[in-house]
Amino acid sequence: MKSLLPPEPVSVPGPRSAELLAAQDKVFYPGLTGDGYPFVARSKSGWTVTDVDGNVFVDLVSASASVPVGAGRAELVTPAAEAMLSFGNEDSHAVFHELMLPLATRLLDIAPNGLTRVDISLNGTESVETAVRVMRRATGRPVIIGFLGGYHGETTTTASLGAEQHEIGRGLRGLASGFVHVPYPNAYRSPFAEPRPGGTGDPTVDFLRDHILFHLVDPGEVAGVLIEPVLGSGGVVVPPDTFWPALSSLCREFGWLLCLDEVKTGFGRTGEMFAADLWGLEPDLMCLGKAMGGGVMPIGALLGNERALGGFSDLATGSTWSWLPAACAASLAYLDLMEREDVLGNVRALHDVSVSVLGPLVDRIPEVGDVRVQGAFTGVELVLDPKTKERAGALQESVAAGCLRRGIIVASSTTSFNIQPSLVMPPDAYAEALGRVVSAIEEAIEEAL
Repeated sequence: MKSLLPPEPVSVPGPRSAELLAAQDKVFYPGLTGDGYPFVARSKSGWTVTDVDGNVFVDLVSASASVPVGAGRAELVTPAAEAMLSFGNEDSHAVFHELMLPLATRLLDIAPNGLTRVDISLNGTESVETAVRVMRRATGRPVIIGFLGGYHGETTTTASLGAEQHEIGRGLRGLASGFVHVPYPNAYRSPFAEPRPGGTGDPTVDFLRDHILFHLVDPGEVAGVLIEPVLGSGGVVVPPDTFWPALSSLCREFGWLLCLDEVKTGFGRTGEMFAADLWGLEPDLMCLGKAMGGGVMPIGALLGNERALGGFSDLATGSTWSWLPAACAASLAYLDLMEREDVLGNVRALHDVSVSVLGPLVDRIPEVGDVRVQGAFTGVELVLDPKTKERAGALQESVAAGCLRRGIIVASSTTSFNIQPSLVMPPDAYAEALGRVVSAIEEAIEEAL
């Protein structure tokens, strides 16, 4: 059968990439160059990336899920280019342009029930920063509850709120107070037993109520909860169905705001427009970014209900480049595309491919501890031993390197390696790409023995 994928690279890095990477090491901040892939890109098209040596890679990262339907789509790029030519840049906080209201209205039309207000931001991190300030301003309370494993950005505030891995908040966490963390509801790594009799019905929320609120913080000091509805870079962890009713009930009981960070999950990644739709959630606030710009321009937003975002006007938010006309044009074009094409249907097909190709590895390969799939989001967690569940970081890096040698780009995070294909990648091509991933896993484990 003829392959649907480009041929595997001749060498990674190729000679020109190696030359440029060596030169970059002398110029850029070492923390930037040390984490990058070992090639230099020349172009992107659809779900492939071509490097300066002519190697073509299958992109299963999608620019950290910010390029949702492939690169370079004319129907998304052209409206942005036209808006840039006709308007350029203006501070949208001071000079409103005619694309702002249509985009805000469209967002509220597709958002979960109850969200009635929109604030503008440049990207997802800024959306989360604003959400933290809004939660405190709206409630008059200082404490925000976050979750271990969550990632919300790398500024002082967002790195302190997030807790994917301690290095992200190193040197920052001691500077930002007012955050309390509980374990994310992760069935594979939960530190809790079954829900206690007479409790909330969920062990994580039992812990929050019975221990955090008893020993650590008065619930009257808590502004609310900020959480990824599905962990993104933290390993594609999907909470159990018991979690959301219990958490929502706790928020209502104590007057907390519920804020969902949908920066990575929003706009189709999970098989629904927003991950909130998987459970019918009605949050008080929702942070957006990444895919909102269609993979063309940076843009973010904070959506809120009247209590959270409609009762005050004295909080300065956003930044100069928030909601440029070009970014709004790209976002509107992406929403149009999602109405024309069955993007969500294709995402559900990609979900089935991941389950069928990668799911069986848990029973076949002891070092594959867990495979978690939600839409076009897959996390594979590797372990040294299936009983102790000790993380296998070196093995994971070896698998990622093996994927790259085979022409497949995956994202190796601190907890798992994650796969985030284009939402419109053909399922047959995706299945073939995952076949190469399986080969990389098998090779890495054989070499480690």
